[in-house]
Amino acid sequence: MNLKTNTRTFLAAIAICVGLSAPPAQAQLGLQAGFVEAFQPDYMSRDITLFVDFLVLEEWQVPTVESLMQDYSDDFKVGSDGLRDEMKGMKDQIINAGDQGAMKVIMVPINKWIQEKARLKQRFIENLRSVLSDEQQERWPKLERAMRREKELPRGLLSGESVDLRQISRECDIPPDVMIANKEVLDQYEIGLDAALLARATQLLASQDKIKEALVSQDYARGLKELELIVATRVALRDLQDLAREAIAKGYGDTWGPIFRAKALVTAFPAVYRPSPMIPYFAAALELSGLSPEQIAQLNALQVEYVTFYEDWRVRLATLYRAEEPKKQTEETRRKMNQGSASHIPKPPLDPYRPMLDERDAMDEKTRQKIAEIVGPELSEQLPGAAKLAAAAQRPMGNGKGKGEESAPTLNSDSGGDAPRRSPVENGALSRPTSSGSDKSKTAPPKTAD
Repeated sequence: MNLKTNTRTFLAAIAICVGLSAPPAQAQLGLQAGFVEAFQPDYMSRDITLFVDFLVLEEWQVPTVESLMQDYSDDFKVGSDGLRDEMKGMKDQIINAGDQGAMKVIMVPINKWIQEKARLKQRFIENLRSVLSDEQQERWPKLERAMRREKELPRGLLSGESVDLRQISRECDIPPDVMIANKEVLDQYEIGLDAALLARATQLLASQDKIKEALVSQDYARGLKELELIVATRVALRDLQDLAREAIAKGYGDTWGPIFRAKALVTAFPAVYRPSPMIPYFAAALELSGLSPEQIAQLNALQVEYVTFYEDWRVRLATLYRAEEPKKQTEETRRKMNQGSASHIPKPPLDPYRPMLDERDAMDEKTRQKIAEIVGPELSEQLPGAAKLAAAAQRPMGNGKGKGEESAPTLNSDSGGDAPRRSPVENGALSRPTSSGSDKSKTAPPKTAD
């Protein structure tokens, strides 16, 4: 057993807790083992606002609740700081414990603190409820649902998993009468969301101890099974969000429905539902001085053709996200599990989004060329990025290219081209909308001849 192996085991156990790095497979399991949650308080001072709003606290009750919160926060800080100090002081002991023994050693203080953390939470709840009236006690379930949305909703890992569609409605300034008319569908969403959040939280909690045991024994098959159970609850939550988004958009009608849907999609899939930089490129082309009526008509028709492609492309890319993101949550653990199999040689992961991004890039380039052909050589020199393209055409390509080969520079969105080629996760396929209610990827207003 060498020092490097033991150190990796140590890092995998406490990486998230004390800010170190860990091997990907162990870190993937560790993210679901409760290490992060061990250092996060269940209640914070900002939660007092929820207590006041949902329990309808009396004015005299607020200072008492604030005092209880301060006591809880102080006790939590003492305990979590103590755990950090204890873990940092155990490094030599963990290294000397051997590969599997290291994880077992570190789990002792972590599990002890998790139990104490649960006791602190329960004591705070009991103290808080002791000052509530019978009427306020009846409001407790409503507070729990609000707390679940506040605490659990942001824990999503899949695109669309953490969207709050009620908040989206508020951000879109949906008129009160429209929301009142759709109270039933909004209430159904809230009930379904709470059930899905509870199911995910329950599965996360149920899997934590099993994942910790899998980390101790390096039983990646067992860890993978638990990850798959967790991912299933994430997919169910994301799917509920997708269905609710469409139901709410339908209820909001032809005026507010599209505005709500566009904002919800941008929030759920920010790397997909960003407007194309080709739209400002079309706008720049249509603003060229000296265009004939025929040229304007051709540009408008080309823009409609491009937007039709682009809308379909975005739907297909979002579908790909839905299929690939759940796999990402388990791929490192699955690869680690299969490393010892002679019949399976792990390969580096490929970018599943690359073919679609290449398709988009090719369409953008083809469209830019068509625009240049429509406006003609003289006017095309005034298009965004034309000067860079002309300069690049005069330079021979180096870096091992064949003699005489040239390459145009990569254009950014400001110049009417695309961002450097990266995956959606790294750079986003497109550029982000600037308003919450409109999607600027549609079209620039068609121009007519004077």
